Amino acid sequence: MRKTLAWFGVLTVIGYLFSTCLVQVNEDELVLITQFGSPVRVVDKAGLIGKLPDPVQTVVRLDRRLQAIDSDLGEYLTRDKKNLVISAFILWRIDDPLKFLQSVKDNQGAEQRLIDLSGSELGAAIGNYTLSSFLTTNSDETRIPEIVNSVTGKCRTQAKEEFGIQVVGIRLRRLGFPQQNLRAVHKRMRAERERMAKKYRAEGKEAAAKIRSQTDKEVRELLASTYREAQIKRGHGEAESVRIYAKAFQKDPDFYKLTRTLESYGKFLDDKTTLILSSQSPLFKYLETPPDE
Repeated sequence: MRKTLAWFGVLTVIGYLFSTCLVQVNEDELVLITQFGSPVRVVDKAGLIGKLPDPVQTVVRLDRRLQAIDSDLGEYLTRDKKNLVISAFILWRIDDPLKFLQSVKDNQGAEQRLIDLSGSELGAAIGNYTLSSFLTTNSDETRIPEIVNSVTGKCRTQAKEEFGIQVVGIRLRRLGFPQQNLRAVHKRMRAERERMAKKYRAEGKEAAAKIRSQTDKEVRELLASTYREAQIKRGHGEAESVRIYAKAFQKDPDFYKLTRTLESYGKFLDDKTTLILSSQSPLFKYLETPPDE
């Protein structure tokens, strides 16, 4: 009985030791092998690895996935002494597991150090720019991307050297003003919009005046051209009419005179016309004595 228990105990110990010698590493993990508390090696590839049994060698598992942190609202001062309320988010992952454990120990410690680091760098960067670099109606004048890239670069270098962390990016999540400054900001924005509106109205009136002037010029030129063409055609018509009259007169002068006289009668004689003519007038001739048939 005692021999059986002894063998059972030995097998149990062997099984325990053997089970602790094999370690499964997942895709989303970094595994650090320590021997009596001292780091021995880092495993960054998924799969099954072997090690000395516990407690000789132990395993520390770290999350290798991309992590995100939302910072709290912070109040910062611009170069022209304007207060801004800003919050940011940070994307990071573990770059050096050994340095990470020695400096910040875990994710909670890492997040706190990164928030402090980004806050200080953001405050220093904002202090080098005026308020118009953040809030402007012209998108080409904003300096926010430039500021964010500068802060990201400085935080990336320091976090890698001191904490073994790779800062992937830092972006602004919220940009605003303290409550007591909102009225002044709104007033300034309204004045800026009114200035732009006046500018656009003035430019619109100037453009409208140019269009009207050009249109009037084109109308005058068109009327002049049309009048000139009409006068030319009228002149041609009158010349043709004279030619026809002259030709008709040459064929039969007496008949021509009669026809023209009768046409004149038709134009000025009606039942309301009182005509006073000299007896020597050519018009009176046919009224007094009709032409011979």
